[in-house]
Amino acid sequence: MKLQITLIWRYAFPSTLLLSLLFSCTYVSHAKEPPLIIVTYYSASGNTQKLARAIAEGASQVEGVRVLFAPLDSITPADLEKAEGIILGSPVYNGNPAPEVLAFINSWPFEGRPMKDKIGAAFATGGGISIGEEEVLMSILRGMLVHGMIVTGGEEVEAAFGASAITGEGPFSKKDELDALFTSKGAGLGRRVAGLVLLSQR
Repeated sequence: MKLQITLIWRYAFPSTLLLSLLFSCTYVSHAKEPPLIIVTYYSASGNTQKLARAIAEGASQVEGVRVLFAPLDSITPADLEKAEGIILGSPVYNGNPAPEVLAFINSWPFEGRPMKDKIGAAFATGGGISIGEEEVLMSILRGMLVHGMIVTGGEEVEAAFGASAITGEGPFSKKDELDALFTSKGAGLGRRVAGLVLLSQR
């Protein structure tokens, strides 16, 4: 915002030459795009994409932000530099993020630390309970911390390190959709990041 001050000289009666100085203050608003949040992922089976979509929908519920929802191979360095928030997700591959996700983090611009102070968060999907979802979340968050990002978890204590979903064991073996328990946590993560991004802009 730019403060514009208008000075108005007012003459009352010529004989007294009363002079008053009035300050008319108006705020001139310069159009500015809302801050950008990127929700990106690698998804071979489609499950991580489903969780990513729930996260993007949650972030979109917060007024005043823009959300870019796309697979990581379509995200450019320019996109990353424009973004104020980045939420990155991966399936569990032997207790680790997918190689594509690690390569993506390793490709981030480092010179001058352009990623510093952006809000970051992680999400993961795994075929079974305790198959490595939390390890994947922490691996992604560590990569963000190296770049100087400020990382966060979700809205609930059960999503303290980010959002995760189980897709292939017990009652969670649903082929067409993720259990609502997980999509709800995903939406909460999106809202949390969007809220923090808005706070960082004040």
